[in-house]
Amino acid sequence: MKGPYRFPGWRRVDAFRFFLVLGTALVLFLGIAFTQLLANAAGVRQDTLRLHILANSDSPADQLLKFQVRDAVLAQAEELLAGAQNLDQALTLTERALPRLQAAAHRTLARAGSSQKAVVTLERCRFATTRYEGFTLPAGEYLALKITLGRGQGHNWFCCLYPALCLEASGAGYDTPGENELVFGDYLLRFAVIEWWEDLWRE
Repeated sequence: MKGPYRFPGWRRVDAFRFFLVLGTALVLFLGIAFTQLLANAAGVRQDTLRLHILANSDSPADQLLKFQVRDAVLAQAEELLAGAQNLDQALTLTERALPRLQAAAHRTLARAGSSQKAVVTLERCRFATTRYEGFTLPAGEYLALKITLGRGQGHNWFCCLYPALCLEASGAGYDTPGENELVFGDYLLRFAVIEWWEDLWRE
């Protein structure tokens, strides 16, 4: 019975060196790819303004109010952010318009016959990986236009105001190819890795 085939001159020490070099190259490649993945995710979080709406409760009536307020705010945001060229401009315009956005939310609630109040703020919020139709945003902390309706104890709704990915007929995107590839590509495993890494460092 013949033993395993060996290349001419192939010694055990050569095999060890070969697999050592191969393993080192693989580790370096994966390390570079992982670092780039985290950098792209950090870039997306840094370059994004999200919309976060918390309903008063999970009752059908309160959930319906949440979506009515969403529609009113998105209509205001589309007009408000149409001229924003970067996130800094979008944040400045949004901060100035907070009273206007809160008034739009209150008008919507009043028209629906609700006595709830809306609290509209700009703040940092933590989000899980979120899939939308056509794009996905990685987990992490984002600046968000947060709207709390009533007690804010119901299910929430969130999306992306800048870039204007939630607005109708929007061709918006990010400035870098890496960020666009991450957000608009279908890379569920990558997002799982990002969320695992984020959760690991939060513990």
